[in-house]
Amino acid sequence: MKHKSNKNSSKRTKEMFENIVDKLQTIVNSGEYERFLKFNKNFRGYSFNNLVLIYSQFPNATKVAGKSKWLKMKRQLVSGAKKIFIIAPLPRKFNKTIKIIEDGEELEKKETIEYNSYRYVYVYDVSQTEGEPLPLQSNNINCNDMAYFYEKLKSFSDYPVLEEELYGGTKGYYSPSKEHIVIKNTLSANDKAAVLLHELSHAMYDDFDYSTDRNLSEVFVESIAYIVADYFGLDTSLCSFNYIIKWAKGDPKVVLELGSKIQKCANEFIDKIENYELQEIKLVA
Repeated sequence: MKHKSNKNSSKRTKEMFENIVDKLQTIVNSGEYERFLKFNKNFRGYSFNNLVLIYSQFPNATKVAGKSKWLKMKRQLVSGAKKIFIIAPLPRKFNKTIKIIEDGEELEKKETIEYNSYRYVYVYDVSQTEGEPLPLQSNNINCNDMAYFYEKLKSFSDYPVLEEELYGGTKGYYSPSKEHIVIKNTLSANDKAAVLLHELSHAMYDDFDYSTDRNLSEVFVESIAYIVADYFGLDTSLCSFNYIIKWAKGDPKVVLELGSKIQKCANEFIDKIENYELQEIKLVA
């Protein structure tokens, strides 16, 4: 009976995953990948899979939680509030008998197999609730002055940042062999900050073989840079969204796997910048 239950659970998990792939394909095909990346900054505690689900059902969402959590925050659901379904893991385990050879003798041994199955749960956006105001949650760097943000990124970087005269369409590059970053010296402060985020993403997170996986590499770092830039209030057009979308249509399952990596690295990048800023404030104080 357990075996049958495990098969049913596996089938349901597969159906959930395929549903997410279909929704991601719709986002890509509709040309909304850029907007979806912007959407990421509001939901840093959620998996990439759940981001796809939330965005597909409620693209204007800004903060979601379950009914019980909203009640703890002294907020009630408004009449007709729309359910937003996401997936939640259910830890499971079963015992399996295996045969092993020990001292030349065949023995039976019980082994516990642990795995996750998944179920749908429902959340609601803050716009579907009313009650006590939410506490302000913002420790972001004040980025109204992008020259300031650029200088902050330069001091944050573990690699020397050089400004040089570059020709053609090259705005900057990261040199692994020389372990430095070069930025085109004639760019505006906003462009310098955007390019530096892009090159820092290469330096800090890009583990693709550029000679064979250039497409993956560029999609990966451009997406990270865009999420981080948008989080700190930098309006950037550095990401080549037409290029990303063209590649993404090839295999949405690969994009889904890459998306989780993008989200994880972008969140870590944001945390590092914020922690660096807080450390500097403490030193000054």
